[in-house]
Amino acid sequence: MKRQVALDTETTGKSDDGTPGEHRIIEVGCVEIIDRKVTGRTLQLYVNPERPVDQEAFKVHGISNEFLKDKPKFEEVAHELIDFIRGSELLIHNAKFDVGFMDQEWLRMGLNEKTSDMAHVVDTVSLAMKLCPGHQVNLDNLCKLYDVDRSSRTLHGALLDAQILAEVYLAMTGGQESLNFSEEKVVFNEKWVRPEGIKIPVMPLSEECHVVHMEKMLSLAQSHMIRKGDEGQPSIAGSDWSDEFDMELLVKGEDEKKGDFKKRLSEQKNMMLEKIFTPQQREVLAEAKKKDNEAQEAWLDRVLGRKK
Repeated sequence: MKRQVALDTETTGKSDDGTPGEHRIIEVGCVEIIDRKVTGRTLQLYVNPERPVDQEAFKVHGISNEFLKDKPKFEEVAHELIDFIRGSELLIHNAKFDVGFMDQEWLRMGLNEKTSDMAHVVDTVSLAMKLCPGHQVNLDNLCKLYDVDRSSRTLHGALLDAQILAEVYLAMTGGQESLNFSEEKVVFNEKWVRPEGIKIPVMPLSEECHVVHMEKMLSLAQSHMIRKGDEGQPSIAGSDWSDEFDMELLVKGEDEKKGDFKKRLSEQKNMMLEKIFTPQQREVLAEAKKKDNEAQEAWLDRVLGRKK
């Protein structure tokens, strides 16, 4: 019997060089595969990281500081993760990142083991580069290449990404005659099909995540020209997938100061927010921004020693 575990993590962020630095794990998702079959056994752990989630990371996974504040600390649930992965072949997309975070957590706990001591780690990015030369090997593109449904992946989530990774791995390696990469060609003789009855759950989207995402889309739409204006008429900015964001494309005047141009952009954005959002959604957005700013300031206080 061959037991494999597809694993993914979400974190508070990462340092500039891609290493954990002071950042922590906030979610772990695991999916069990036995003899090339997804068993349905999964593990999902949410963790209080004891530090704020960076704004950029929040935009990726949508997991807020408010949601995490009552979750257990990593050391309190670590045994569940260790029990699930020990002795398995661990499938991780860009393993260096996730393993680096897990190894840091084991070290914090005083554990004399690394992830590679608990399980045999397989980096599915390296595997995909060998099997799909000339193609981008991020999960979204591999889903396209192998016809794996990712329609429910509106935001990243560790368990959801682990489930998708399990399917991509099985599709990518399905029907292979050989895994000897020294050969010039890898032959596929069948297409992997998702087992009947197995469904990827739709990830719930909170109102806060929705409005934060919509505000980000609006900011991007302001600088994205979708129609060039006729002679004497302004061009139109907006989004390619919805006319809800259509607005005049603002251009900085030759003699206009940067501050004045930014003010015009801000006024236009506020006008669009009032048009697109309900009063309740604007309140949710304001509260989300307030929480993010408070978390950022608290983090700066801690790392810069601004407050004792």
